[in-house]
Formats: sequence, structure tokens, C-alpha cells
Amino acid sequence: MFSSFLRRFPRVLIIAALIAAIAVPARAARVKRFYFYPAHPVVIDNSAAGDMLVIGGDVEISGKLAGNVSVVGGDVHLNKGTVTGDVVVVGGELISDRSSRVAGTSVVFASVLKRNHTALLLISTLFWLLAIGFGFYFFPGHIRENAFEFADDFVRAILLGIYAAAVLVILSVLSFVLIQVVVGIFLLLAVAVFGIALYLFSVLTVFQLLGELIWKHVLKTPMPGLLQMVTGLIIYEALAWLGFIGLLGTLVLVLGAMGASLLSRFGTFKPWFGTRRYWGQG
Repeated sequence: MFSSFLRRFPRVLIIAALIAAIAVPARAARVKRFYFYPAHPVVIDNSAAGDMLVIGGDVEISGKLAGNVSVVGGDVHLNKGTVTGDVVVVGGELISDRSSRVAGTSVVFASVLKRNHTALLLISTLFWLLAIGFGFYFFPGHIRENAFEFADDFVRAILLGIYAAAVLVILSVLSFVLIQVVVGIFLLLAVAVFGIALYLFSVLTVFQLLGELIWKHVLKTPMPGLLQMVTGLIIYEALAWLGFIGLLGTLVLVLGAMGASLLSRFGTFKPWFGTRRYWGQG
């Protein structure tokens, strides 16, 4: 099962490397509304207008921005820059010199998560170790079956994972729109429970997949399943330190595992609703 996985996965890394190599700082007189983890900072060194949301990247402003700035997982650098609206930074810092100015409100939340990488890594590792213990105790066979499904049909699993993530986002937005009525509350709860369960099971599948890849197919050494999953956790956490390439690799693995989880019915290979029916069955 891993032969096809090993042949296809390097292509993803090559594409990611090319994207990172050709990416340049984003500069525009009229800013886009949304940036997702640019390989380089979003730079505004002239007058620009518009509200912007940046996820996973920094913003450098040395000109005038007529609008609001929201950054998640990045910093805002003001070097003789002006923002006429509000600046909201979550998981980062607002770094400004004396000649810079924010006309609106400045909000910085959870900046310690970016400053203290060690604490964040320890918290994340502890959480996933607990999740590994729970999953290995209750669902070891299901996780192994799902890892097999992922490696056996890598491309199909990724495509289905992307589709599933898009559907979950759409349903989440719809539930917020309908939150004032009862159906919106139930829809939000259902989407949240299913989404969290799907994500946790998928990440545990990634741990299993990476651990098997290292011990069985690289080192050719038999190891207990629990140790394989811990090895996968170490590799998974290490990807976070590789910047854009690491994030892209993690995203591909998790989306693929999500798709495999739906294909394998969370490793059970049972019909979603009751027994399977066939044509002609009474």
C-alpha cells in the first residue's frame, strides 16, 4: 500500500517547493481581502485601500492603509505606517515605531503563543499524546484500517477531504446564519461534533501512517503500534518548523486522512446508515 503513497507524495513536496521559490512579497495599491499563509509577508509600502484578513503570515506597513487589518498567526509591523481603521492580531504581535499611527482600535490577543514556541509545542504534544492513548486503547484497528485506506487511495482521499472540509465550512456558515432559530443551534452542534471527531481521528491516522512509513518501510524494524504513533507525532510536530512547506505538507496529510476516514467510515468499512440494500431486495 505504501509503494503508491511513496511515489505520489514527493510530487506534492516538489509543487510546494516551487510555490515557495517563486512566491514574492504581496504588494498592491488595492489590497485583497484575504491572504492565506503567504510564503513572504504582505507588504504595503504605498497608499492602499481595503480591509484585509491574513492567516499565518505577517503584514508590513510602511505606507498608508485606508481600512482594517486582521491577522491570525502572524505579526503586524508598522514602520512609519498608518492604518485608518482597526488592527486585530491573534496569536502574534503588533510592532510599531513612534512615527506610526493606528487611528482605530488596536487589539492583540494570545501573543504568547507566537513568542513562546516551546510552550506551544509542549501543550500540543501533551494533548496529542493523550489523544494517542485514547485512540490506541479504544480504536487501534480502526486507525490502522484508515491508514491503509489513505495510503492505498491517496489522491481520491485528498480530493474527498477537500470536499468534506468545504462542506463543513459551508454548513458552519449556514448554522451561524440560522443561529436565531432552533435548527441553527442543532446544526451548529452537529457540525462541531462531527468536525472535531473527524479531525481528531484523521490526525491520529496521520500519526499511524507516518509511524508505519518510518519503522516498517524505511527502517524495516517491527515496532509496537503505540510507538509507531508516537513516532508519527514527532514527525507531525516537526513539520510545523518547516514554514510554508511544513504547513502545506500537514494540510495535505490531514485532508487526505479526512477523506480516507469518510471512505472507510472511520475505519469500519460499514454502511453509514443501517444495512446495505441492493436492487430487487424487498
